[in-house]
Amino acid sequence: MKEGFTLIELLVVVLIIGILAAIALPQYEIAVEKSRAAEPLAVLKNLREAQELYYMANGTYATDLAELDITVPESKYFNYAWSGISVAAYSKKKPYLLAYRDAQHMAAGAASIVCGTDSGSNSSNFEFARKICASLGATVSSGGGTNTRWPIVQ
Repeated sequence: MKEGFTLIELLVVVLIIGILAAIALPQYEIAVEKSRAAEPLAVLKNLREAQELYYMANGTYATDLAELDITVPESKYFNYAWSGISVAAYSKKKPYLLAYRDAQHMAAGAASIVCGTDSGSNSSNFEFARKICASLGATVSSGGGTNTRWPIVQ
C-alpha cells in the first residue's frame, strides 16, 4: 500500500487555509491602517496641546494656525487640509479622516479630535471607517444613522 495524501485531504487543508486567511486579512488591514494613523493622530494631539498652551498664555483660543508654534508636516499616507485652526488629515488610500476641531467647537464642549468619513452610511467605505475609528479609540455609535464623525477619547 502506498502512503501519501489523498486529493480530498489536500482540498480540506487548502480550504482551511483559505478560511483562516479570509478571517485574518481584514484584521491585518485594520492593524496596518491603525499604525499609519498614529502619525496624524500625534500631529493633531500636538495641535490640541499647542492650543491649550496658547489659551493658558492668552486667555483665549487661537483663531489661526499661524498663531501657534506648530507646523503641519508632509505625509506619505495622509493629505492635510486646514482652515483657520481646524486641521483634517485625509487618508490617501482609505476612506476615513482624522480632524482637530477649532476653538468654536471646543467651546461648545465637543471633542477636539474626531475620526470619521465623508462616505454615506450605507456604503462599505462607511463600515471600514467605523472599524478604523473604533480601533483608534473613537466612541462609535452602534446604529447606522447619519453620524459620520466620532470623538476620539484619550
